[in-house]
Amino acid sequence: MKELLKLYGELLPVMAFIPIGYWVKKKFNVQAKYISAPLIKVLLPLVVFFNVLDAEAQKLYILPVITFILALSMNPVANFAHKKFAQDMEPLLLRSSFSFFNIAFFGIPTVTALFGEKDVSNLICIYLGSALYGDTIGYFQVAKTKLSKSEAIKKVLQIPFLYVFVAAMICKVLEVETPEFMKAPIKVISFCVSSAGMLIVGLQLADVDFKELEGKLYAKLFALRTVAAAVIVGALILAEYLILNQLEDKDYKMLALVPLFPVAANVTVFASFLKTGESQSVLLVFLSTILSLVLVSLAVLFLF
Repeated sequence: MKELLKLYGELLPVMAFIPIGYWVKKKFNVQAKYISAPLIKVLLPLVVFFNVLDAEAQKLYILPVITFILALSMNPVANFAHKKFAQDMEPLLLRSSFSFFNIAFFGIPTVTALFGEKDVSNLICIYLGSALYGDTIGYFQVAKTKLSKSEAIKKVLQIPFLYVFVAAMICKVLEVETPEFMKAPIKVISFCVSSAGMLIVGLQLADVDFKELEGKLYAKLFALRTVAAAVIVGALILAEYLILNQLEDKDYKMLALVPLFPVAANVTVFASFLKTGESQSVLLVFLSTILSLVLVSLAVLFLF
């Protein structure tokens, strides 16, 4: 019960920004791009960069690989869903919804509550694999629907995260450490990152017509996504344990939580780019966020 109270103490203040975003959009018609631009281009890269510096080297080489494989492996699952019961959904949007897990915005407060602030760096290692997939293969797949292959590649190369990742890895190899004066600001920035992510969900939710909500469809999608991701992560954890055995118990627990995390908010950006399924994408993000609060709460009772 103590762990649950800590979890809610971290998550609920962040999730409160969803209704705040909804109200702000309805009242002042603020566009999500004004929040997403500084979030993606400045705040999140800062959190990633400095947490990579604090991460243990062997975990930095293992955890991102696991989540990259997870994201890639979810594509066939999404294709199966599209073929069997989600024929009306845009296939690329469906793949993104299955492959992109909200590890940063939802995961940071979750890990802070359950493991402590010092282990956020391990979560960022887990996030790196998912982000690398999303900002390379995932983004390229979407971009090439409207652009030539060469233009799509140019778009991928313009993503700030890729350069932050390379810079962080170089600094890690050179054994650069986070300056002491940056540690307190990074904690504040981490909260801002999570809060801004939820605020964007609220802003986008204000444009959704809830009459479009197809309960049975979303239930099937979330059930398949969660179970498939749990099976894949379980297999990857077992493989790492039998072959490398370099991770700690807390790392396995963090990885076990990933399938329970919601659909990443950048899926709505892709939907906007594709000019299709925009309401569906926002509902996927919002409903999966609420579902994740329930699933993570249940997981806490079993894992802690």
